[in-house]
Amino acid sequence: MEPTPPRSLWELYLGFLSIGARSFGGVLPWAHRVMVEERRWIAPADFAEVLALCQFLPGPNAGNVSVVLGRRWFGLSGAIVAFAGLMALPLVWVFGLVLLYADFSANPAVRAVVTGVGIAGGGLFIGTALKLAKPLAQKPWGIALAASCFGVIALGRVSLFAVLPVAALLGWLAAHNDLV
Repeated sequence: MEPTPPRSLWELYLGFLSIGARSFGGVLPWAHRVMVEERRWIAPADFAEVLALCQFLPGPNAGNVSVVLGRRWFGLSGAIVAFAGLMALPLVWVFGLVLLYADFSANPAVRAVVTGVGIAGGGLFIGTALKLAKPLAQKPWGIALAASCFGVIALGRVSLFAVLPVAALLGWLAAHNDLV
């Protein structure tokens, strides 16, 4: 089925509000689920491309995605509405949770819950990474580049700032030569 972008600013706002409302443990798993799987606003490969661009930009990846897609669909007002929708409820919840956590952070049960939430967030992140890798499945150079970046950054402990320009150049060369 062909992706259908949101039809109004209100629909855009509600979509990003639902992403922000459910994004405990990380926004990207929910952003992918809502925009690609539930609402079908964007194709999986297009989502992966927009996310790749937004990871290269400074700032939070999901916030960047909301601005890029909001602008694509509705111009400047779409960028503002999408970002506002994404951040509205998390901002309220973070302020509330900070107040509660400050009072109860020494409690071992609360610490265990926070640890469990962190582990669940890691699982969501890994699941999203696998979904984002699907468009690369038929592109051996894309898989090789992604695996190399992972190895150099995660295992080799090389700075992301050093790896990104090299990865961007290699990705561009591979795409330019129809390798990916």
